[in-house]
Amino acid sequence: MTSPIAKEVRPLTYGRRVWMDKHNRRHDVTGWHWKQPAKPLPLYGLDRLAAHPDAPVLLVEGEKAADAGASLFPDYVAVTSGGSTSATSADWSPLSGRDVTIWPDNDGPGEKYAQAAIEAARDAGARSVRAVKLPDALPHGWDVADPLPESMASEADAADILRALLDAAPQAEANVKMPPGYRMTPRGLYFTPDATGDTLPMPIWVSAPFEVMAETRDEGGTGWGVLISWLDQDRRRHQWAIPKKMAHGEGKEIAGELEDAGLNCSISATRHLRQFIASVHTKIRLRCVSTGGWHKTEQGPVFVLSNGTTLGIGRRAVAFQTTRAASGAEYATAGALEDWKREIAAYAVGNSRLAFALSVAFCGPLLDIMGEQSGGFHIVGKSQSGKSTSLYAAGSVWGKGDRDGQVRSWRGTTNGTEGIAAETSDTLLILDEMGQADSREVGDITYMLANNTGKQRAGRNGEARTRKTWRSLFLSTGEVTLATKMGEAGRRAMAGQEVRLVNIPADAGAGMGLFEALHGMPSAGDLADHIRNVARTSYGTASHAYLEALVKDRAEDEVGLSSGIKGMVGSFEVDCLPGGPVDGQVRSVVRRFGLVAAAGEVATAYGVLPWSRGEATRAAKVCFQAWLDERGGTQAAEDREAIEQVRTFIEEHGDSRFALLGSPNGEGENAQTRTNYRAGFRRFMEEGGTEYLFLPGAWKKEVCKGIDPKRAAQALRNAGYLRVGSEARMTQVIKRHLPEKGTFRAYVVDACIMGAAE
Repeated sequence: MTSPIAKEVRPLTYGRRVWMDKHNRRHDVTGWHWKQPAKPLPLYGLDRLAAHPDAPVLLVEGEKAADAGASLFPDYVAVTSGGSTSATSADWSPLSGRDVTIWPDNDGPGEKYAQAAIEAARDAGARSVRAVKLPDALPHGWDVADPLPESMASEADAADILRALLDAAPQAEANVKMPPGYRMTPRGLYFTPDATGDTLPMPIWVSAPFEVMAETRDEGGTGWGVLISWLDQDRRRHQWAIPKKMAHGEGKEIAGELEDAGLNCSISATRHLRQFIASVHTKIRLRCVSTGGWHKTEQGPVFVLSNGTTLGIGRRAVAFQTTRAASGAEYATAGALEDWKREIAAYAVGNSRLAFALSVAFCGPLLDIMGEQSGGFHIVGKSQSGKSTSLYAAGSVWGKGDRDGQVRSWRGTTNGTEGIAAETSDTLLILDEMGQADSREVGDITYMLANNTGKQRAGRNGEARTRKTWRSLFLSTGEVTLATKMGEAGRRAMAGQEVRLVNIPADAGAGMGLFEALHGMPSAGDLADHIRNVARTSYGTASHAYLEALVKDRAEDEVGLSSGIKGMVGSFEVDCLPGGPVDGQVRSVVRRFGLVAAAGEVATAYGVLPWSRGEATRAAKVCFQAWLDERGGTQAAEDREAIEQVRTFIEEHGDSRFALLGSPNGEGENAQTRTNYRAGFRRFMEEGGTEYLFLPGAWKKEVCKGIDPKRAAQALRNAGYLRVGSEARMTQVIKRHLPEKGTFRAYVVDACIMGAAE
């Protein structure tokens, strides 16, 4: 998890300092030194505190807030210990016997500081400790020195609102109740066993210091855990909601995960760490979720990323809980949004495939809003055509755009892909190089991803375990299509699979592979290299900016948001579909393309994509038309396959397995031809042309092997290739008479099927 840039304070202190330099010379200087005073440090505002011994105390975070508090509330003494991490370094003894009210900043560090200050003030002997409850409408990061947002108050009544918040502050409660024998110090967590006899036990070091933030549980009151936070040796912030059931596991799993995420743990004291996790209690309760994406809270919708980042007005009520401490590293951020817009997104203008891939990246969060199912797009083409470049660009929306970040490989098991799908719910799942997939599993993986749910499994006692679920758009590349890959294992791609993962040709037709416009780059290869390099250094910021705006719009007017998106999808469908009958499969796919277009337009409206209005829609239309051309029309895939299968049978066996009719007797079998393993007859029509008469047995067992023979006949009939009976009955199987063989029934197919372009 990437931490925000920390504020650096360089102290300048007046006093005596004695030290030895590198030449072993002793110095003894009284004056100003760039050095922090000896701890504990005095409170800022200590002079005001001493001058007003009976005044209530307002405790805030930071000197700026303390000065603002003194101006807003002259009847209070405003003090602070410094920044959000200063609570353990301050001398809190001047608060003894005082009435203290804590005013936290409106962010995570502010909450942590407030909790630490509550415990410190109580330990110092404060007479009472209260904490201001901040309204949900305040922006993230707000403190008492900032003006109130216009939606809450005008300048005239802002002071009254702030005074009301201060006066209504409830009694503060310490958040963490430590288990017996445990204490947290600046050096870490220690456990002191009970004394036995006259010997005082030595404290046992358990781990490096961390902060217990809250206990977690799911909506049903199960899945309890403990949310902790810590800094690694590089001063990067981590947090993990540890499932409490892990405390009753093998014993080393918790310590191993913490070590992997930068929190040093004692090898010999893992049982004490497990006992602490199982026994610690907190006042703060959060709802735990095990999948990322959208979640509902009492305050409003929340979007959760699998690195623990939560966005939305109810973000403080939710925590992401998993058995891995380092989960979600793929959702890290780097660089600035403006750099990403200039160096990646701007190059997608005029490049339909690249613009479409970026629009797909923003589409995942819209699935839940619109109630749409998961689905995917497969960019297929020859090697070095730029396919992977589109994945790097799309991946950079959510995290690092490379194979060690957002871009995963098709080379994996169904179970492994299931876990990745759950982690990327409502975001984007990227799978590169289908050619590396197991041809026996690739079809099952496609079905699983599009059906939003994993495999049903049984527990140790045979009871059904909870299945993993998700909503996700997935973006794939490969040199082969899904049908070709499944064919390697002798399996047939079903129409449902090809609708769930639609093929888009990588070649845009401009002679530059994926690209149509180079924007001043010397070649397509140079543009691809540029995008890949930037995707590794500037990433993740676009999704955060997009989600901040989207969560806000959904909380304020979800009906209006979904209605606007629905209108864009509907217009796209009308513009892209030709007149006449259109199969439901095509309508389903065109809606998915339309949703991608809408996502790109929404991101453009939010200012995340630096495109003009309509750019995302144009790219989606080009890609949809390319898919439709490759597909061969708007009829059902099963019908197209049936027609193609009948046509192929005639191509392979037209002379050898269809007896030629046309003997001297008229309708009899031509004696000059010989037919083995006859499937039917063929004859020349008086009005011109040829017809093939398929015997029912051969039609069902051979011609329509693997497909529904009745549906195949119906498809040929609808296309005008199958002759039917009388107008009254319109039967698919009609009677024919041969003098030598009598009357028989047959499927009669017109030879025009051989020259038709489907």
